[in-house]
Amino acid sequence: MDTTAKEIFEDVKERLIEANENRNIAKSERVLSVAAGAFVCYTGMTLIFKRPLTALAELAVGSALILRGATGYCPVTDAVNHREITIIEEIVEEP
Repeated sequence: MDTTAKEIFEDVKERLIEANENRNIAKSERVLSVAAGAFVCYTGMTLIFKRPLTALAELAVGSALILRGATGYCPVTDAVNHREITIIEEIVEEP
């Protein structure tokens, strides 16, 4: 293995470890996200010549779902959970 391949492998390994530390969705949700993303990507690829704009949108959404499932991190879930904590803190602080 040459040095470039080793550097890429180490970079991917570090990113996966970092993503594992920031995980905020369950394993079952991750599996469903990857499966749904793969399906949406597949339908986007099959329609690329019939409806290119729709197909590109499907590919983007499918890729985002696969990334969400692969990393275990969802920024939307993170934002919602952060908002719930803020609301609860405001309610508790009020007399």
